Amino acid sequence: MVQAGFVFPVFNLLFSMEMRQRERLKPLRGAAVFVSNHSSALDAVAMIRAMPGRFRNRCYVVAAADSIFKRKWEALIAEMTVNAYPIPRGGGARPALEQLKHHIRHGWSVVIFPEGTLSRTGRIGTFRKGAAILAMDAGVPIVPAYVEGTFELLPRFRHLPRPAQGALTWGDPLHPRQGEDYDAFIARVEMAVRTLAGPKGMERDEPSATGSASAEGSNYWY
Repeated sequence: MVQAGFVFPVFNLLFSMEMRQRERLKPLRGAAVFVSNHSSALDAVAMIRAMPGRFRNRCYVVAAADSIFKRKWEALIAEMTVNAYPIPRGGGARPALEQLKHHIRHGWSVVIFPEGTLSRTGRIGTFRKGAAILAMDAGVPIVPAYVEGTFELLPRFRHLPRPAQGALTWGDPLHPRQGEDYDAFIARVEMAVRTLAGPKGMERDEPSATGSASAEGSNYWY
């Protein structure tokens, strides 16, 4: 009700989004892990908005526990608008991932942004393997998507959105191949997202900080 009555109408006023290749989702049955590039705090709304209702109504959006869930009012808004699910950054994510696997096995889908941080340039960064862990362990496909235009709508360095135009392009659902491990699978998923982006998908975002002292470090969803 919150999405249909408030979130999506406001989002539609700010962002004219073309939905491309949505028919690729028709063969999907049951849950899935949905991934995309991450250029804006509003990418989650774009992903949820573009989904068919059968996924949107039973879907969690993975969010950083130390960022969005640091303040109670922000946590409440995130939960009410996109059903955000907190996972710690910088280590300690394993219990939350295990709980998400449980939800996936019971028919809930998950949206996760494998870059682990907002893009600094609008380009795509390196994917971490948390999405592959979820999908492979729960036995569901990963659905790649590319969101274009949200960096112009609300990049990480701006506090208020500006009207923009863009598109969300769905890719074909991907299943792990025989003998493929988490790293190999997420590398293939990353390449699928870059391919959806076209020539600019080959450009890479600046690497994020690493190390145990960084909130966006090497443990951010593995």
